[in-house]
Amino acid sequence: LREEVSRLRQRRTALARRCLRGGGPLPARAIPDSRLRPFQPPGRAQILGYALRAGLPPAERERCARLATPELQYKDILDRRQFGGGNVSV
Repeated sequence: LREEVSRLRQRRTALARRCLRGGGPLPARAIPDSRLRPFQPPGRAQILGYALRAGLPPAERERCARLATPELQYKDILDRRQFGGGNVSV
């Protein structure tokens, strides 16, 4: 199990280097693509998100975007796939 966890961590690190600008989480205001910008609740808590590297080929950009999509936006995508349009979070 430890070996599997180690391989998953290595794969995650490689994907982060390949896909993400800066290689890790960023404040929402630093993410230019609104589809990847996480919802910011009122108050002081700041939810971090991920910005994709510029210049990714279209197929790789799509794959990377699926990995970097915030929870609420990803839930909306799954809802549309399962139930059709109309179910959108605020």
